[in-house]
Amino acid sequence: MLITDKLLLSYQRCNLRAFLDTCGDSKQLDPPSDFLLKLMRDSGTYQQQVLAGETYQQPSYPKGDWEAGAAATLSLMQQGADRIYRGVLIQGELGKTNGTPTSLVGINGQCLSDTPELPQTSIHPESSTLHSSNITLVSRPHLLIKQPGQSKFGDWSYVTADIWLSKRPKLDYQIITAFHAKILASVQGKIPDSAWLMLRKKGFWQVNLDQRIPQMLEILNNCIQMIENRDKPEVFISRQKCNLCGWYTICHAEAESIKHLSLLPGVTAGRYARLKTLEITDVEALARASSELLAEYPEFPDRVAFDVVRQAQSHLLDIPLLREEVRGKSEERRRETDTGIKDREEGRSENLEELNSSEILPDIVDNILNDIAAEEVQIRPNKPAAPAQPAPILRKKPIPYSQSVFLSIAPIELYFDIEAEPELNLDYLHGVLVVDRYNQTEKFHGFLAESAAEEGAIWEQFLELMWAYPIAPIFHFCDYEVKTFKRLAKLYQTPAYLWKPVLKRFVDIHKQVTEKAIVPVESYALKPIARWLGFDWRDAKANGAQCVCWYDDWLKTGDRDFLEAIVRYNEDDCRATYVVKDWLTNFLLSQKQ
Repeated sequence: MLITDKLLLSYQRCNLRAFLDTCGDSKQLDPPSDFLLKLMRDSGTYQQQVLAGETYQQPSYPKGDWEAGAAATLSLMQQGADRIYRGVLIQGELGKTNGTPTSLVGINGQCLSDTPELPQTSIHPESSTLHSSNITLVSRPHLLIKQPGQSKFGDWSYVTADIWLSKRPKLDYQIITAFHAKILASVQGKIPDSAWLMLRKKGFWQVNLDQRIPQMLEILNNCIQMIENRDKPEVFISRQKCNLCGWYTICHAEAESIKHLSLLPGVTAGRYARLKTLEITDVEALARASSELLAEYPEFPDRVAFDVVRQAQSHLLDIPLLREEVRGKSEERRRETDTGIKDREEGRSENLEELNSSEILPDIVDNILNDIAAEEVQIRPNKPAAPAQPAPILRKKPIPYSQSVFLSIAPIELYFDIEAEPELNLDYLHGVLVVDRYNQTEKFHGFLAESAAEEGAIWEQFLELMWAYPIAPIFHFCDYEVKTFKRLAKLYQTPAYLWKPVLKRFVDIHKQVTEKAIVPVESYALKPIARWLGFDWRDAKANGAQCVCWYDDWLKTGDRDFLEAIVRYNEDDCRATYVVKDWLTNFLLSQKQ
């Protein structure tokens, strides 16, 4: 059995993913999306930037031949190479069985005499021994760095450093660093004195090996047990972590087939674990559960218990439900504690902000970091969308102005959506749909920056349109538009009298939906809600992540088809917001009749 750092990283993020990587049918993997491929390129580019000022050597060996890679790496270490990039470290013997368990401390049962005693750990004694004799551990640290200190090579030894695009030292990266350190100890006969992460902005960050090695051993032990026993973990759909995984399609299909509770907004892994202890494992059981009973458990604070039960009822009946008013608690407090049902992390605003934090192993398509979010990333060829059809309008008729008691219904309404390129810190498209209810007309305006130099110009054009309709409400979905509006006003030193009155006209439809309605959808992002209402995008597989790729392609090729695809997608986002807003107003009116 081969356990690699890649597999251990997958296991930390999703046990099922690691199981499928080892035991699944690779023919069922989704092909990588354009966005995932872009993340790989960006990660590789960052590594090369970090290494640009370094002199290093790289072992040469046939792709996938770990034994040859380990031999080439060992040769460089014996020669005392100062820096070794993407070396291969092996603990155990590939393909050999001798009936003797392989210790995590040594090889073939022989402990390393020069290895310092491991820190105390709560792991059971058997946890420090691999479960079968043919287990081999393979590690590929980004860098092996020579430093003074005795080892089996002489008066030098090595430490590891991994280069991540991340801004922070995530625990899963630290665990992988500990994995490198343990295998390096078996190769050089000495536990490394230190181990490092090289992070964007933070630079070198030292990992506490005394703390992380025991944790790593326990995680490794559990991973080996799962694979040896072929103990397939239960499927659990976590949209933040699952969207870019190559196994997403088959996992989601399995979850749908059994109506798994993870498909309900607000059912997090922790809450699901609690529900299982209460023998609540399907939608019907949760719909019939006592919210008062659930509220006694820490996983369901404040209104979470009530809202999760109502969410199950909405799915079971396949109807929207009114979210009841909260009494005795400030609105801000409610928004912070209310659930996860709102899935605010899945809103479009979080999507574009988190794209900038993408970290992956540079040479492995399906190992993504996460904190990514919001929209479902679908597989799409990197080419412009098909010729557009007229954008769909689903509302049957305008709502009478006299009934505008829940949401602003004005003679003229503006629907606003932004497209951005996070790596360039560039908001390159301000899309505005102008709906004139009195004259029954709709017109879309797309203010597009074809380069970063034009961002200021489209900002001014956008403001001019806002002042052309000085009292019209401005509807948007999630808070990215508000944050960006403030940022651009500050960046371009816009006088307060030109932007502060406009800001007061913004209305967040995502906030309105999640505070007033419970809808039978998997996520409270724009796409699931609008599609539930019957709306669809003209480019069915387009999304915010794909637009990032399209804009990157535009900058590289000058092909205007990419820009047209982005503008078309942005217009549909505006129209989807329009449809959701009108539906919500009608729904609230119907509940009061």
